[in-house]
Amino acid sequence: MALRNLASAVTLSTLAFASKTFLRLTTKEYKVSGLATLTNALECDGSVCNHNSVVDDPMMWSLLPLNTYFPFTTPSRTCRNNRWTLGASDIMFTKPTHAKFFNLGQVIETHRGGGIFQEAVDRAVQLLQDGSWIHIFPEGKVNQQLTNPAGGLLRFKWGIGRIIMDSQVMPEIIPIWISGFDQIMNETRGSPRFIPRPGAKISITVGQPLTAEIQPLVDQWRQMAHQEAGTLGIGGQWSQDADHTGPAGDQQREIRGKGDLIDGKEEEVRIKIVEALQEGLRKLGQEVESAEGRFKHGLWSQSTAQTSGRESMIPKRAR
Repeated sequence: MALRNLASAVTLSTLAFASKTFLRLTTKEYKVSGLATLTNALECDGSVCNHNSVVDDPMMWSLLPLNTYFPFTTPSRTCRNNRWTLGASDIMFTKPTHAKFFNLGQVIETHRGGGIFQEAVDRAVQLLQDGSWIHIFPEGKVNQQLTNPAGGLLRFKWGIGRIIMDSQVMPEIIPIWISGFDQIMNETRGSPRFIPRPGAKISITVGQPLTAEIQPLVDQWRQMAHQEAGTLGIGGQWSQDADHTGPAGDQQREIRGKGDLIDGKEEEVRIKIVEALQEGLRKLGQEVESAEGRFKHGLWSQSTAQTSGRESMIPKRAR
């Protein structure tokens, strides 16, 4: 464990120092707001963020102070105070060397199309309730003008709802809005595509926690879950009751995957949680982009879609 922590700490710290150096030396502007909200919540943290470019993670974590990283603190503390996140198997884990690197960088291999009840999400639930920080890009992919000309947040993936619902410890849920990273790695960039571009104006804004809005919905789910047999994936575990009654793990995954649990009420709660998260992040993004002058000057907005000249809110509910 000690050797593993050291290897992870070196990986995380090297990426952080490289990101700090790049952003400090090559950007026209680099602004961080609300950092204290995040650092104060590291004991019980989950965070959600818009996805602006392929370098959002790790570059956005340049906002954390130097004493977050090895050798300015211990390897175990470095690992403890850095995020875990989910990464696509078909992008990040395509070779053994890549898999090793991302594993050390605290990335959980996630399979596209595997659904929200796959083992990767179980692992995220377990880490969260054990006190680790889980950071999610709930849009699930990079959101830039090239692929989303109308603007606005993409519909959040349902997995973020399940992670929050099934953790036996309610996390502090913190929204983070990043802006300008698309200038570093724009989807329209030419060759060589792998080199980050200088001259960006970057801002990272940590908002106020969304926990109070989400807590009643989680409480509602927990009351309903107590009526059902088995663990239901709560705590990332799938098993029968102690007396071996109720559906087994695979059956539980199937029932929840179909949305049939508690006559579909579980799915309704999950949708409400995800919509509340999306609305909370959208509002933060709208504040940031308004201050940037995006709406005043008619620029593309990641927070607010433009439809026939009128602003629309979050996407309609989709199942």
